[in-house]
Amino acid sequence: MSTAAVLAATIAFRGATLIDGTGVPAVRDSLLVISDGRIVSVGQATPEALRALPPGTKVEAVSGKWIVPGFVDAHVHADSDEDLKTMLRWGLTSVRVMAEDSAAAVKLAYSSKTRGDIPEVFPAAPIFTAKGGWWDQGEPPDASLDRFADNPERARASVRRARVLGSAEIKLMLDDMRWCRDPLSPLPRMKPDVARALIEEARNEGLRVSVHAPGLSDAKEAIADGATALAHGVLDPIDDGTLAVMKSRPVFYIPTMDIFELLADPKGFVETVLSDPRAAAGVPAETAASYRSAAYAERYAKSYPNVESLKKKLPALRENIKRLHAAGVPVALGTDMWAFPGLGVSIEMDLYVRAGLTPLEVLRAATLTSARSLDLDKDRGTLAAGKRADFLILDADPIADVRNVRALSAVYKAGVRAVPR
Repeated sequence: MSTAAVLAATIAFRGATLIDGTGVPAVRDSLLVISDGRIVSVGQATPEALRALPPGTKVEAVSGKWIVPGFVDAHVHADSDEDLKTMLRWGLTSVRVMAEDSAAAVKLAYSSKTRGDIPEVFPAAPIFTAKGGWWDQGEPPDASLDRFADNPERARASVRRARVLGSAEIKLMLDDMRWCRDPLSPLPRMKPDVARALIEEARNEGLRVSVHAPGLSDAKEAIADGATALAHGVLDPIDDGTLAVMKSRPVFYIPTMDIFELLADPKGFVETVLSDPRAAAGVPAETAASYRSAAYAERYAKSYPNVESLKKKLPALRENIKRLHAAGVPVALGTDMWAFPGLGVSIEMDLYVRAGLTPLEVLRAATLTSARSLDLDKDRGTLAAGKRADFLILDADPIADVRNVRALSAVYKAGVRAVPR
């Protein structure tokens, strides 16, 4: 690209209140300058800064608005291409997608780098589990390897194969689902030696490892074996020793509080979300009607009947995120949300605030810390010179009410404005 073309592509956004994602106070009357998909500078719109803009810079007046980094969902599922498109329209510019098929996931990740209609995808693939266990309830096998490996040797071979296919991260299921299935029979749970082999081999191969382990004993096993992230919140009080290990390594904590709240009260959860007109406006009428139907709630009650026990565990879930965050354990925002794709991030943010975090801390969890959990923080997650120009323009103050992130005026991925919702 010629110098003239670069200069012509320079855009300065002037006048917004800017939250850079690091957790520091917002910058009022800011000046965000981008060029060729990258951030050139971030600061205040002083006369000197305005005079220093390159010739031909296009200045966008955004006074009265707020600018925040693009959101990074550290744990999500995408059932379709449309789900991914919806995520970008709600402000997600990067996502860790859990996937069964390693080769297909890597292909999607590659295409997402240049597509302007979906977030950039960072897969955790494949999803390893026990045969007949959680995520072998109709979910497909991996076409290229055995994700149901039943001994350490096969487990290690599958991990090596995943790396050859291009995986940067795998996921494990360490859960018999008693916490939500009782009195239904528990599901088969991965054997400890297989889980250890998967995690150890992944770390030897330089791969990240997300582990589904809502039970404390399962989470402790995953941490001891070398997991890099807990893909869900823990439903029992986390002891001081475990907290210390999570902080020191670190092990990223991704609470996915929305899923537990949904399973504890499907009808109440849906009504709370749709009571916000901004949320309701972003959900197709047919979908909203389906979520509100008696059949939708009954489906959860049938598959996950242990509601009363789960409700009793929610206070521990809320206290864990508050306590771990205060202690310095990195809390990243992930939704695991199959309902309300994209919108789930603002739902999760609101739950973090209700658990005791400040809106500024929650925004950091959804940007910088989530990016760190994917080894992306040198390139995105905050608004700083040299980083990719992933950012959102909001019509309302997210510090006053974190749900104001739903008041989206514009979404930019790599400096290009996405199609609005």
